[in-house]
Amino acid sequence: MKKSELRKIQIEKLKCFAKTKDKKLEDTILLKKLMATDLIKNSQTIGITASLPLEIDTSEIIAHLWDEGKEVYLAKAENDQNHTLNFLHYTYMSKLKKSSFGVEEIVDTDAKINNHLDLVIVPGLAFAQDSHVRLGFGGGYYDRFLAKYNPTTVSLVNSKMQFQHAEWPVEKTDVPVQTLITTETY
Repeated sequence: MKKSELRKIQIEKLKCFAKTKDKKLEDTILLKKLMATDLIKNSQTIGITASLPLEIDTSEIIAHLWDEGKEVYLAKAENDQNHTLNFLHYTYMSKLKKSSFGVEEIVDTDAKINNHLDLVIVPGLAFAQDSHVRLGFGGGYYDRFLAKYNPTTVSLVNSKMQFQHAEWPVEKTDVPVQTLITTETY
């Protein structure tokens, strides 16, 4: 299946799932599992995105990271030809504005950029459990960033995002996520 076709299917599936109690429950499970990992314990600077309603809710994750004294950096897709992604220091004082993608991003022109992070929490629409490749929203922002900076990566994967194998074409520019945290028990 083409990436564009699966993207449309996944977006609709995730929008429907976002209206259920199960989504909130799975988000809570994923938050608890993430916060219990050594990835979080051993990281001080953490990159994350402000989530859309169809994605794993990152607002509580950010609040927990702040409570633990972590430095949080929020993703910002730059409006350039290179599809550059930067991470800006995010505090409760940061001013946010919705981007053209509908994602809340920092608008403070003096916000510190840090692209050499200890950990990046990578979003996506679909994840292959065997290869850890992901299907994103199609801009290539994260793949370019991950290829350039090579940070430690983790993704939170709810039941609707999980695929045993990639059911979409995997390209050489697709960068696998190192760790997938799922709602399944081990």
